[in-house]
Amino acid sequence: MDKDLLEQLTLWHNKNQYKKIINTIIEIPEADRDYDLVCHLARALNNQNNYNEAIKYFLSVQKQGEHDPLWHYRIGYAYYYLKQYKEAIVAFEQAVALDPEDADGRRFLEMSRDAASRPGNETIPIANVEQDEGLLEVNEKIDPFGLVMHNNGSISMILSVGKYKHEIFQTRAEEGFEGNGYDWGSLAAVFLEEKMPHLVNIVRFDPEADMFAAYSDNREAILSFAIAFKEACEDDSLIKDLFSRAELD
Repeated sequence: MDKDLLEQLTLWHNKNQYKKIINTIIEIPEADRDYDLVCHLARALNNQNNYNEAIKYFLSVQKQGEHDPLWHYRIGYAYYYLKQYKEAIVAFEQAVALDPEDADGRRFLEMSRDAASRPGNETIPIANVEQDEGLLEVNEKIDPFGLVMHNNGSISMILSVGKYKHEIFQTRAEEGFEGNGYDWGSLAAVFLEEKMPHLVNIVRFDPEADMFAAYSDNREAILSFAIAFKEACEDDSLIKDLFSRAELD
């Protein structure tokens, strides 16, 4: 990879300007993209919560990444946030085997094993969401949130936290709010109780430190919640008002 391009991609990454990374690399002819460029592209897609597309690019350089712990870590990261925990475990195990000092890899490996042990957490590949026009339409409306289908019939709404609407949580940082998955869960609970009380006990939350997740085995309930909650998040005055009543987990 060209040194100047690498420096520019790194600068954009450090500034969270992932779309610039994606657009720049996509403009390069596929035949001219080397392993490093493809991995930069896939990492940026991960950071945009576009995990399915990221996996596609990671797999396109699978042979070259066989002995690269970062390749295994980053594809494992995508699998984890798609709740494809078996695939995530395999990837993180390999990442840690190649780099025993990888603390993040070990943490995600433990999280993946813990999540995989919960009943009903076998997942249907995200491609099945794209094959369902109704789910695909909602998936596009709620970006950067995403939908995941499970073999037990439930559907999850997920968000990789830390970027989207992070400034909201900073308004109560002195109280201990960080904008993590648990904080998002507290905010979503207030929204559900006040704006969609008929869905209380139908839509449930299962956040983790790095991820917000809402789920239900009632398709219409989770989809209506997903659309309404995303719309609320885009209304600054409304979401700030709701957050003012969120309780620290």
